Amino acid sequence: MLAGALTVIGASAATPVAPLRAATPIAPLRIHGLVAATLTAFNATGGLDLSVVPKQAAYLKSTGVNWTFVAGTTGESLSLSVSERKALYKAWVDAGSNVIAHAGAESIVDARELAAHAEKVGAKAVGVMAPTFFKPASPDALAAMVAAVCAAAPTLPCYYYHIPSMTGIKVDMYDFVKAIEPLSPSFAGLKWTGMFTGNGLRGAQRVLNYKKGKYEVLSGREGTFLASLAVGIDGFVGSQYNFAGDLFNTLQEKYDKGGGVTPSTQTELRGLQSSAIDLIHAWLDATPPGGHNGMKYFMKLAGVDVGDARLPTLPLDAAGRSSLKTAWTSFCKSNSNLKLRMCEAA
Repeated sequence: MLAGALTVIGASAATPVAPLRAATPIAPLRIHGLVAATLTAFNATGGLDLSVVPKQAAYLKSTGVNWTFVAGTTGESLSLSVSERKALYKAWVDAGSNVIAHAGAESIVDARELAAHAEKVGAKAVGVMAPTFFKPASPDALAAMVAAVCAAAPTLPCYYYHIPSMTGIKVDMYDFVKAIEPLSPSFAGLKWTGMFTGNGLRGAQRVLNYKKGKYEVLSGREGTFLASLAVGIDGFVGSQYNFAGDLFNTLQEKYDKGGGVTPSTQTELRGLQSSAIDLIHAWLDATPPGGHNGMKYFMKLAGVDVGDARLPTLPLDAAGRSSLKTAWTSFCKSNSNLKLRMCEAA
């Protein structure tokens, strides 16, 4: 199969996409800083609202976030149609963002079509989450699937999106990296959101150290931000960067300036990481729990209304909104010294 090609069936004709094997080695992005896992904006009837994207992009830029991971978990990827995801990629590229387009899908045909489109509209890289129903059963199966998607966008760095908490895929990433290496010259590394599953941060560090850092590892858990920096991870993909990129940029900047050298610096870094943890729990622990709409409501409070999440996620009721507003106000007052953009309205 890897030597052949797939055909994407369109509305009127069969359209060939790129061969399954990329021809030229592609270097990783080597991101130093934040990648916002963007929230997808919907209108009142649940339709995609692309008019909000420029506002989101402007907000991100104001907090020092210039990279986006579009249509991932935070962006409700599998709740979007293929055509919606294509439109979303282009909207973010047109808004001036450096886009990593998440192309993972239940169908390999859809995933390859999305990857090819991401390349066409000017994305900087592709991310690939594995199917969650018919799961790859081994490192070799996962490698073959990811390589096939990567090769549909042969000029772009391609990252596997490791999120076992959502996919249920527990394949060891070190074994996966060794399996995909001979198959995909454009494979660039991992978006590692499996920090709390299996071998976690230890496994991420093992991949990071493979062949003296051949592949990039992007941390997908804000709660391990400081720990990730300590093991050599420089790039971060996360939901909180939608509204609090300035908080995490400050943490990374402080670390870069000699983090951990003196007791006072260590205390400052731990304090910033503690604020980051408090932010996560501010929307996560609201009553009832905030969940996806908790994040979206925080984005609204920060000044950009991205609407509600799609069903089956239920909208917040009045009590939920009140609880989140209280949590947001409390967080902003407790961290007023940081002068965060999200707290300007507090």
